[in-house]
Amino acid sequence: MDTPQPLYSAESVRELDRQAMAALGIPSIQLMKRAGRAAFDRLLARWPDIGRIQVYCGGGNNGGDGYVIAALAAQKNIPVTVFACTNPERLKGDARAAHDYACREGVRIVTALTQMGSADGDTLSVDALLGTGFSGPLRPPVAHAIERIRKSRGPVLAVDIPSGLDADTGSAGQAVCADMTVTFIGRKLGLYCGRGPALCGEVVFAGLGVPEPVYDAVRPLVQRYGSASIKRLPPRPADSFKNQFGHILIVGGDSGFGGAALMAAQSSARAGAGLVSLATRPGHLGAALTRCPEVMAHPVVSGQELEPLLIGPDVIAVGPGLGRSPWSEQLLARVGRTGSPLVVDADALNILAQGRVLAGVKRDDWVLTPHVGEAARLLGCDTVEVCADLRASAAAVQHKFSGVVILKGAGTLIAHDGGVDLINSGNPGMASGGMGDLLTGIVAALIGQHLPLVEAARLAVWLHGEAGNRAAADGQRGLLATDLLPWIRRLVD
Repeated sequence: MDTPQPLYSAESVRELDRQAMAALGIPSIQLMKRAGRAAFDRLLARWPDIGRIQVYCGGGNNGGDGYVIAALAAQKNIPVTVFACTNPERLKGDARAAHDYACREGVRIVTALTQMGSADGDTLSVDALLGTGFSGPLRPPVAHAIERIRKSRGPVLAVDIPSGLDADTGSAGQAVCADMTVTFIGRKLGLYCGRGPALCGEVVFAGLGVPEPVYDAVRPLVQRYGSASIKRLPPRPADSFKNQFGHILIVGGDSGFGGAALMAAQSSARAGAGLVSLATRPGHLGAALTRCPEVMAHPVVSGQELEPLLIGPDVIAVGPGLGRSPWSEQLLARVGRTGSPLVVDADALNILAQGRVLAGVKRDDWVLTPHVGEAARLLGCDTVEVCADLRASAAAVQHKFSGVVILKGAGTLIAHDGGVDLINSGNPGMASGGMGDLLTGIVAALIGQHLPLVEAARLAVWLHGEAGNRAAADGQRGLLATDLLPWIRRLVD
């Protein structure tokens, strides 16, 4: 099993820069030239037949990388023009040295966007405007340059990070939308969460020859897990029997929402649970038996009727289709008093946020699975605040409620006592109803198969997203949650 990838803050990467130069015994301009070379090589590999290059350079080290790229393009006789967002006379240090290098190679440098010429489909734009030091509102001429890049018809390469994207949080207002981002020294968290996945395109990492011991001295913000670094379920013994693999109870499905609870039960069964029970409104029993007769469906009209069903299960998942009625609150209150591990989702989270049921409860044996809106309600804030720093928001929910928190998104964050993990899995086609219900069932099934909560959360998020990717092979639009069920079964082994 591979180790996860560390993701760093902008300040931590600057520290890596400093330590790398000391370890390599080279001046900073040499590291800048390595960065420019790495980006240019990737540019040529991706777009070998590009006709022209337009480079947009800021006044800092990110702009210096851009000047190096322009110089290398001139050496290859590729027509190249640089827009100097900062007057070259005001450049200092390495940025000035890189500018002078570009000048020696005969690069055309202009200081007005009107002098750049057209940006047609044969013109590649290189974004080297802001880098990781960006914060606050954009001002002219940077804002105008970003808008021009966004309107260009050709491909876009971002140097280190798309300008306008926050390297620490992944939040963004006006920002460059790149086809490829070549990032250096350390992977930045903002590339992989929030708006990052939508703005970065393909992310390519260039370590620039930094020795491994340098990384040991700098603490990352997050650990990013991929398929090779996530613990899987062990093979089943030849003499296995169903009671060894967990009895899961799904609680939910108020009137009009029966499908959500049933999909959670189906995904739990497909993810390998030995037994699956469903406690739902009586009106949903016929559909449950027809759709999935393997699920033991029970009619429940009150919290009192739920009570005997809470004795047998190893794991209880509550929330899919639960609603917010008095019936819903009764069921959640009863579930919350059990000693079984819990998976809490959807309206169970919304009821929890209201504070009338399970007020002030913190548990080490539950997994909460909010999306951004539910996380905002749990924290008593709005979604803008949550999205401004998703990592901090996930950690805040975990601090308030304990256990494990899965904050769902393009870069799903898993907060636990040991820190925060990130998993990029899935696709935009999964933005449809019922997908979260499947995840709830998968998490419960994996806990029932004896994975610790954190490991169950990691594997469930990856498995859910990868099943979505496989199911989307025929197209993302129109992808239904139930399309993932066959793939969940194939991937869980």
